[in-house]
Amino acid sequence: MTTTEQLTEREQQVLDHLRKARELGSTLVEYASGIGLDVKELYTVRQRLVRKGVIAGKPKTQGQDKFGPFAPVRIVPPASMSSTLVCRLVHPSGWVIECGSFPQASWMAAVLAGGAHAAA
Repeated sequence: MTTTEQLTEREQQVLDHLRKARELGSTLVEYASGIGLDVKELYTVRQRLVRKGVIAGKPKTQGQDKFGPFAPVRIVPPASMSSTLVCRLVHPSGWVIECGSFPQASWMAAVLAGGAHAAA
């Protein structure tokens, strides 16, 4: 988790604006238009703050991945697979990737980070 001392000056300013908007009970759009700020920039910096762990992101809504960053995995005995098959990924949406050798970790990270649109 990032401490506020590790934030850029702009991130500190946006964090202050977010706190003020919450204290006033207004939306970020209402707050930004009321004081003449660009709401898109506030949302962009807010997202950086979420990624850094400074503030919490919005809770997941219905229809989003219920497993968060994790997905259930089922181990299938090798007897039901080809003898050259080493790795098989099955996504809840239905796509399957089978590999004859273990893929590089960077490739696996890119595939898993793809989210729902990765299968398209």
